[in-house]
Amino acid sequence: MFKYERRTPYTVLAYYSPQLKKMRPVRTDGHVGGGHLMGKQSVDLEHAKEMWDEWEIHCLILVSLFLQFFLFLMADMRRRSGSRALLTVLWLAYLLADTVAIFVLGHLAVYVRGPSHELMFFWAPFVLVHLGGQDNITAFSKQDNELWTRHLLSLVSQVAVAGYVVSKSSWPDIRLRAAMVLMFLRGFLKYAGRTYCLYSASPKNLGASSLDSMASTIWSLVDARAETRRSSDEADIVESWRKKVRERIEERRFKPMFVPDTCWESVSKSDADRGADEIMSVDAPVSDVEMMIVADELPGLLEEFKNGPDRCTAYEFVAAHLIQSYKYLYTKTPLSDDVSTLYYLIYTPFQYLPTAIAQALFAAAEKKSHYSQADIIVSYLLLVGAIVLELLPIFTSILSYTRKPFRPETAIGWAQLYLFNCIVRPLGWQTRKHWSEELAQYSMIRRYASVQEGYHYHACMPALRKWAGKGFFGSWRVELFDLTRTPLTGDLKLLVLDKLLLEASKQEWKLASFRGERALEEWMGSHPVPEPGRSPSYAALPMSVSSSRVDFATSVLIWHIATDICYFSEDEKGSDIDPHETTKKKKMSRELSLYTMYLVFKCDVMLTRISRLAHKDAHEGLKNYISPFQQSPQVNLDEKEAVKVASEAMKEQFDELKRLADPQEDSTPRVAQQDKTNEEAANKDAAATSTSRTEELLQSTQEALFFPVLSRAYAVAQELMAIDEEAARWDLISEVWLEMLFYTAPRCGAAFHYEHLSTGGEFITHVLLLMRNLGPFLPTPGA
Repeated sequence: MFKYERRTPYTVLAYYSPQLKKMRPVRTDGHVGGGHLMGKQSVDLEHAKEMWDEWEIHCLILVSLFLQFFLFLMADMRRRSGSRALLTVLWLAYLLADTVAIFVLGHLAVYVRGPSHELMFFWAPFVLVHLGGQDNITAFSKQDNELWTRHLLSLVSQVAVAGYVVSKSSWPDIRLRAAMVLMFLRGFLKYAGRTYCLYSASPKNLGASSLDSMASTIWSLVDARAETRRSSDEADIVESWRKKVRERIEERRFKPMFVPDTCWESVSKSDADRGADEIMSVDAPVSDVEMMIVADELPGLLEEFKNGPDRCTAYEFVAAHLIQSYKYLYTKTPLSDDVSTLYYLIYTPFQYLPTAIAQALFAAAEKKSHYSQADIIVSYLLLVGAIVLELLPIFTSILSYTRKPFRPETAIGWAQLYLFNCIVRPLGWQTRKHWSEELAQYSMIRRYASVQEGYHYHACMPALRKWAGKGFFGSWRVELFDLTRTPLTGDLKLLVLDKLLLEASKQEWKLASFRGERALEEWMGSHPVPEPGRSPSYAALPMSVSSSRVDFATSVLIWHIATDICYFSEDEKGSDIDPHETTKKKKMSRELSLYTMYLVFKCDVMLTRISRLAHKDAHEGLKNYISPFQQSPQVNLDEKEAVKVASEAMKEQFDELKRLADPQEDSTPRVAQQDKTNEEAANKDAAATSTSRTEELLQSTQEALFFPVLSRAYAVAQELMAIDEEAARWDLISEVWLEMLFYTAPRCGAAFHYEHLSTGGEFITHVLLLMRNLGPFLPTPGA
């Protein structure tokens, strides 16, 4: 039977005392339950720290491998895309790849947990392989090539650290040690190859190469001249030499330019045109010597091509050469182009064989009884990943040649293609789209329009722009909305190319020396001048492009605003014979206007402080004109309405300035002609010329600082709108913008063309190379 025992409070306390001792205190630091929660959080943090310490190096080395795959797959896309998002992601991956690899190598040098994890020492050579980068991206930008000495120092230090890590290993299996040595050599040669490519593509080295090329050309001309002087039949020797030059130009330039699917053959030749490389290293490129020698024969050579239906293939020829320049500047192409045959014979076997041999040796080595299973798996992943990264360029290159125009026609051609990709270098992924084929567009008025032409309206856009304009970086954030991109159309390509071919047929080689003056002069010479009562008498047009009155950037600004006013104005002067052609010319003219604005005011091409101030004042003026109409949230101005509002305000300002102006300074054709006569008379005397030029400089500076650009642009727009025929008006506007484009091309500078090759490319670079290959269009030094 159950026996009942009476318990006193003392016996109950004695009975439960052991359990009470095991319980945590209810209060520790004044908070109820604090001890239990803090203890649980502490345990979780300690557990997470232990897990991270256990798997830290494993995770980071695999992240480094993943970044190498990402860079290989995405690197070539930057040549064909101008997307800011893509370039930003690729830039972060490029920086992170080196950072993670160096961190892993440093961690391996100071911390390995025990004998069971000694296999981690095997990963140090793979870090060097990752630091060597991928064949299709050695540098992200021009600055990386400039800092090649920093990479050289990194090469020395990281190889020393990797050697120290490797020396700490004490593996009994000789096969494992042999695999590690092979991968160490592979990593060292790959990292050294990347550093050499950075040095080869550095601006200083490119400049030295350009000087050597120029010296070689000069000496060849000197030798040819000496030979003709020694010969008794000088005329025949000169004619024979000119004939060789003429045949070489026709076979290696004009035929590949205008015959479809032949440009890649000319690029693959060892003596292909190096003009693309020259414009990357010289700020003021000059015309090709061979073009100058046979300049009088070029119209005849181009006659059969200038009206051909496939003449736009000239852009493919130019793009093919720019791709070669891109590869030389941003990939490992210099390894196969520049280095000695002996070095390349040593380097090529180590490009593919060491990893495969190391894989076999590692698989045969004894591992399971000595090392962690996780370390073994990661080691296999690194080996397989290295092999795949070495074979991927070959497979992608061969696969891309399975379609025209790159497909070989015979079995021998396929065999040569395969050997070239395996032994020499992968040619890279070939696509029809060689660059972004887009034009960056900068419109001043777009910043103040809520609804943009060609875009859907977003209700949040005004509020977003308003928010962007506040704070310390307000102006910078607002500028993010200024730029858009539009596809480069075939019509615009044809317009630029036909202009060059037309000038070549007329042997007008000074095309790059004019910034709209010649186009305006030729147009006014072939069209009747309106009556004085019907127009502002064409006084503002000549001054807007005159080099003695306004600098180039200010001239671009004036014509940009005037073009927008004409573009969005209603034409009330009758219909054109071909309205479709006129509409197309309008669209192309505005695209050229917005693109030139982008080059000058966003890329700082030929931008001066005065023009920068004029640009700022113009923005302030547009803001003051349009902002009052945007106070109401119900009012949403599109670009056309914004231009109309701004134009009306400009008219009021222009009329006010006209009333306040001194009548003696009023610009009329009679006064302008008298000034021109006086200037010609003054040029006869040196002292008078110096004084006149000083006065002109002071006058132009005073006008730039105190005469509003918007009013001058309105005056130009009114004179353009006074032209009765809309087709004739847009012919003039397009001709002026074409001259400005050709004037800008050789003056962008080598750094501009160099940098933009890796960010999708620029149309102006293609235009410059066309000018160099179609004739001696480039200005003489100092022009």
